[in-house]
Amino acid sequence: MLLGNGPYTKNDFKIGLSNSSYVIAADGGANAAHREGVKAKFVIGDMDSVSAKVKAFYNKDELYEINCQENTDLEKCLRLSKAAKLIGIGFLGGRLDHELANLSALVKFPEQTCILIGSRDICFLCPSLLSIKLPIGTRFSVFPMSSIEGTSEGLKYPIDNLVLNPTKKIGTSNEVVSKVKLSFNHRSAIIILPKKYLTNVLEVL
Repeated sequence: MLLGNGPYTKNDFKIGLSNSSYVIAADGGANAAHREGVKAKFVIGDMDSVSAKVKAFYNKDELYEINCQENTDLEKCLRLSKAAKLIGIGFLGGRLDHELANLSALVKFPEQTCILIGSRDICFLCPSLLSIKLPIGTRFSVFPMSSIEGTSEGLKYPIDNLVLNPTKKIGTSNEVVSKVKLSFNHRSAIIILPKKYLTNVLEVL
């Protein structure tokens, strides 16, 4: 689990922890881990948000201090993590600029599978091919982070023969009508689903 410095619920923390073998704290996320009575395996970031009290709980080899302002703490974590799959909490629902930067980070590191959990929804970078079963009527949103083209099955409004673009045509508020299959010409589509379908997503990513 990746733990950020933004808002999250106790239940989100439990869900993330139950689906993870260890915790990586993104900078000030170490403070949150400490409040929850959990010690992160690693703390990664520029360390400008970790309290001195919390920092003292960690050995030097558990702290990865990266003094670079050109990328976010989530980007630093995605670059260094060797985990096959990551669940991130505390990265959505806080400052809007941080939230947008975190969505951008998912696109910048397509080799790292990461699902971010927010107050209502989850989001993740769509793989080259996505096949997922969800209940009919489920809200299914595709937000393009650049111009992309793709094909779809199982959506009320197909995306075939469309060019999705963040400033022109987006794919939010679509609806599931059968098993969903998606493919894109490159990976820059963020999929947004209701949070209760986290298990469905974990099974296919």
